[in-house]
Amino acid sequence: METAKGLRTHIAIFGKTNSGKSTLMNLLTDQETSMVSDEAGTTTDPVYKNMEIDGIGAATLIDTAGFSDDTALGDRRMDRTRKVAEEIDAAIALEGVEDTFLESLHRRNIPVLHLSYPFPAKDEILKKLSELLEEKEKIPGLLDGLDLGEGRFLLVMPQDESAPKGRLILPQVQTMRELLDAGYTATISTLESMDRAIESLHAAPDWIITDSQVFSEVYAKKPRESKITSFSILFARAKGDERAMIDGANYLFELGSDAKILMSEACTHAPKEEDIGRVKIPRMLKKKLGDSITIDFSRGLNFPDDVGDYDVVIMCGSCMFQRPVVQSRIRRALESGVRVTNYGMVIAAAKGILDKIDF
Repeated sequence: METAKGLRTHIAIFGKTNSGKSTLMNLLTDQETSMVSDEAGTTTDPVYKNMEIDGIGAATLIDTAGFSDDTALGDRRMDRTRKVAEEIDAAIALEGVEDTFLESLHRRNIPVLHLSYPFPAKDEILKKLSELLEEKEKIPGLLDGLDLGEGRFLLVMPQDESAPKGRLILPQVQTMRELLDAGYTATISTLESMDRAIESLHAAPDWIITDSQVFSEVYAKKPRESKITSFSILFARAKGDERAMIDGANYLFELGSDAKILMSEACTHAPKEEDIGRVKIPRMLKKKLGDSITIDFSRGLNFPDDVGDYDVVIMCGSCMFQRPVVQSRIRRALESGVRVTNYGMVIAAAKGILDKIDF
């Protein structure tokens, strides 16, 4: 139940008003998660419920506002339902889902389970969902596709004032978990203790994974034979499109003082004084491109419907988002002729070492 949102399988229920969406939600969760009523439009905002599903694992079920909602807020509710569709791994479609909506899911390879009332037994529905998701392309892990050598890793994790007190950030934790699951060994250090950490090893690490903020400092210290990447870039590979993001980072620094940039953060935390997305990268961009550039910000699910006015969208590592959300935003930007990149790529490009990062 404590699994992070970005690691959960998201499954949404879609259908017209009074098609039984909330009844199905309650059936699958074994509790009154959603309010059920004969009155159309009872579900006004998406209802999220975390649960463990045999064969799927940690999942989030989502009950959505219905199609054919002719109330005063119907259009706004449907906009929110369409946004939900961008964050899911699978869908359950009941009566009344628009054909164009289903086609958009199929174009994105989102598996759809079609049901109608009266519903089959819960176990039968969950079994069908599990089978559908088994057929879907496997979501790549953070280490997939890397030449790992003998699997010796050094993780450089600065713990400055922007780090959360008493704990590690999710990208670091998730990377360590994947290394443990794969049977590799990892040494952990800060930038200041990096030299001692390397000296303690009997051989140079095959890979050094660093926080993007100290890319250049770590690169200057690393053994010649060690490959280097960042937590942010690992997430770009697993959730996004690293080639498009490399292109976006290089293009960013070709822009002039009239550039318009969107900083897109997945988290909704209160920004710290030296926040990387709110302070450090904007300061770096203004120094490189000029103080007159325009920088806007979006957080969480409040990503603009139209990004066509921007030159570049810069995403965070998106550890809190599941892959469909990141893929949807990249596709939307590229279709609008807008380049896209992420924090790690931007910092590496600004430091002049993007071409030295290993993929």
